[in-house]
Amino acid sequence: MADETGDFTGRLRDLCGELARGDYAKIESLFAMTIDADASPMVQELAEAFGSMAVQIEAREYRLGEMLAELKEANRRLEDANRTVTTENVTLRSEVQRLSIEIDMTRKEREVSEIVETDYFRMLQERARAMRQRHGG
Repeated sequence: MADETGDFTGRLRDLCGELARGDYAKIESLFAMTIDADASPMVQELAEAFGSMAVQIEAREYRLGEMLAELKEANRRLEDANRTVTTENVTLRSEVQRLSIEIDMTRKEREVSEIVETDYFRMLQERARAMRQRHGG
């Protein structure tokens, strides 16, 4: 029995080594050891424990892979949105500049109109007209 226990222990060690490297292909062999009548109760318990850990690790790796794929997709969408926002910002800056120029021109026209419509400006225009007439212009 000592020889068989060593054989089971060696197989258990080898299977656990494969699991540690991320190779889950032989996990069924590990679970088979949990019910093998020739394996000692200690080897059966260890095989059961390592098998359970391997299943949990494999499930976590799967979930992490799914999460990574979701994060990559979210990152791609964010990059697309960033490009869209950048393009829209350029367009908006151009529009703001155009509107600013338009507002400045409207303000200038209003200010000129306010000056031209004053009595003082009309009086200056009359004086200028009178001076031109006197000087032959």
